[in-house]
Amino acid sequence: MGRACLFIMLLITIAVSQKGYGDGVVTIGGVHLKTIPNDPDPIFDVNTVTVPIKRAGNLIIVEAQIDTIEGNFVLDTGAPYLVLNATYFRDAPKINDQEAGGVNGASAGTFTTVVNNFSILDLHYPRLTADVTDLSNIENGRHIKILGLLGTRLFAKMAITIDLAHGVLYIHKLDGKGNIAPNERLFDHPQLKTTFKYINEIVYLKGSIEDKTIWYAFDTGAEVNLLDYRGSKKIIQKMTVINRQKLTGVGGAEFEIINAKIDKLMVADVVIYNNRMLVTNLEKMGNFYGQSVDAILGYDFFSRGIFTINFVKKEFEMYIYKNQ
Repeated sequence: MGRACLFIMLLITIAVSQKGYGDGVVTIGGVHLKTIPNDPDPIFDVNTVTVPIKRAGNLIIVEAQIDTIEGNFVLDTGAPYLVLNATYFRDAPKINDQEAGGVNGASAGTFTTVVNNFSILDLHYPRLTADVTDLSNIENGRHIKILGLLGTRLFAKMAITIDLAHGVLYIHKLDGKGNIAPNERLFDHPQLKTTFKYINEIVYLKGSIEDKTIWYAFDTGAEVNLLDYRGSKKIIQKMTVINRQKLTGVGGAEFEIINAKIDKLMVADVVIYNNRMLVTNLEKMGNFYGQSVDAILGYDFFSRGIFTINFVKKEFEMYIYKNQ
């Protein structure tokens, strides 16, 4: 019960309503939002920034710095941009109010701000747009001080490689063709290599479960895999149900999650064996992503090997050393 509750609370905080970045107005999910100008490109003089990472449960923790404030951030490809914890940044200047939400409802009080001088070791951002929201559920659940979440937009013109086994994040500068320098690559023969859709700054990988085509949102902030039950009744029949749980969400709404196992699923054309998944309603997650989501691939998937996300070429590669 505790692990499932922690994950659901985590999703409340990380799924922030999507915004466009340019001039004018963008409409997502029927909501009209003013857009925000693009932030300037980050600055770094090396081909690869090598960053030590820690783990808090199944979360990937990276140390970063805003001006003189240094601390822990969750590396979260389920977030589209930088998200700051209101506990420490509630007095940041407001651009506008937003709404944060997750699988079990919405959470008011989020606002947009701008921060200057954000750094991850040798990678420096002179200016970044960020959302400020309550991340206390992550801190309380993992007993670790969390300053914020590092979303995909921070790495939009780069590639990142994560080696959990050795506790390292590699942030790669790309050449004019969008490639990592050959001598900077960690592996040359990935077992899994596929292109991905990049919609509203969320990575979607194509695959299947029981011959049903699935578009997975790839989320390094997800401590488990999730499956949307609305279109998956035949899949659920093939799963081994471990237990069922009733949870209460924002506003008192009740919903059910099913903790289950499935022998195999496919990502691209690669079979992944012995998978744990939570089955629930992902409609609200889809609303906040600005795109419907069939399933979410989290720690149970990405902990099986070393993976690279190339945001310029929109390629995902993985060297799998644990597939059982």
